[in-house]
Amino acid sequence: MPTGPKTPRLDRRSFLRLGAIGTVFGGSALLSACGDGLRDPGVPPLPGGTSVPADKATWRVQGTPLLSASGSGHAEGLTVAVTDLFAVQGQAVGAGNPVWLGQAQIETTTAHSIARLLARGASVLGIAQTVDFGFGHSGLNSAYGTPPNPAAAGRIPGGATSGASTAVARGAVSVGLGPDTTGSVRIPASYQGLYGFGPTHEAVSTEGLMPLSRTFDNVGWVCSDAATLAKVGGVLLPSVADADFGAAVTSPGLLAVADDRVQSAVRDALAKWKRSGLPTLTEADLDIAALPDWYDAIVAVQGYEAWQQYGGWVSTATGTIGDEARANFLAGSTVTESTYQRSLEEVRVAAQTVRDFIGSRVLLLPTTGSQAPSTTDDPGSVHVAAVLRTTGLLTSVATVAGLPTATVPVKTTDGVPVGLSIVGPAGRDRDVLALAEQVAGTGIVAAPQ
Repeated sequence: MPTGPKTPRLDRRSFLRLGAIGTVFGGSALLSACGDGLRDPGVPPLPGGTSVPADKATWRVQGTPLLSASGSGHAEGLTVAVTDLFAVQGQAVGAGNPVWLGQAQIETTTAHSIARLLARGASVLGIAQTVDFGFGHSGLNSAYGTPPNPAAAGRIPGGATSGASTAVARGAVSVGLGPDTTGSVRIPASYQGLYGFGPTHEAVSTEGLMPLSRTFDNVGWVCSDAATLAKVGGVLLPSVADADFGAAVTSPGLLAVADDRVQSAVRDALAKWKRSGLPTLTEADLDIAALPDWYDAIVAVQGYEAWQQYGGWVSTATGTIGDEARANFLAGSTVTESTYQRSLEEVRVAAQTVRDFIGSRVLLLPTTGSQAPSTTDDPGSVHVAAVLRTTGLLTSVATVAGLPTATVPVKTTDGVPVGLSIVGPAGRDRDVLALAEQVAGTGIVAAPQ
């Protein structure tokens, strides 16, 4: 497990009082109250690496490479951007926060997923930026700057795998590795016109990933093409016998959750699916009335577990944490043990509902509820919160059930990317990736930007 700072805990009441100050007066008041000036302490360089990358909004540290391949095999030639939430030997885990980075210890081992890729011939080109603690879906970072969205200028990149996704979208690397705890790979993939994958929960080891929510933590990846997406899966996923899917299903109710532009793009993709020779597609109703309850249960469980993990540190350094993560920690600090236990049960029941609905089929649904919001929108506005919540309703379907999900870019009339999610039964990760490759060979997907 990545190491980090240890500081005394403020009591919950003190933290909530600080949160209230921030709500009224903004982040600057919190920064002053805590006395923690934002600074970039840099990182210890490795041979071939630099502690001052040219694009500090996208990269925390880069190398030529930062870590060379330790073997050869299926990942030969792949280059990787690692989200700054994974242990990398000789580096500290910065978690998107310069104060945390300045206090963090140097890692003596490399995360399991990274080590596997290195052993099969991949190399790591650098450590990419993230939102604070990976606790947010916007991709915004007030300390280092927000990574750009190369596929949609002026729009947010999506997080927490924001920097790594930007690096892939720019063509700087072939793979972006990050957490897909509650959609943090799927969302930036959709926003940036990329292919993304979140595996069956616990199918890929989270050893060396900085924990956020033990119930949902997951390792995922983004790539610019489906073949590379599947190639990474060939290294990280358990070996199982391949099998084709005989049927696919979509839910009109789930489609209706998204806004008009997303609905139009996904409907067009579904119409092409039916004419493409892909698994037979039918419609069935999933009770979307339960979605808000599922989403709220996920938020409560993740928030509670994140607060238990980091509340002691966060409560002493509130003003150094970006707005989105700070708001999420604040919400997590209010979740009681009884609410947490009820929410866990809600997740368990929801998981069974989703698994029963999918059966042996794949489920097709919009990856996000909208195109990426504009960077000019106030990240604390009701509008942005509503947009991200709508996206959360959609990602919650696979999240509650811990199911393998590939997202592929689909065409829109205005050229701004959105994604189509392909959700499969538990354990059929490689089959989902193989189907994503088939989909990429049709006219359904959008051409690279």
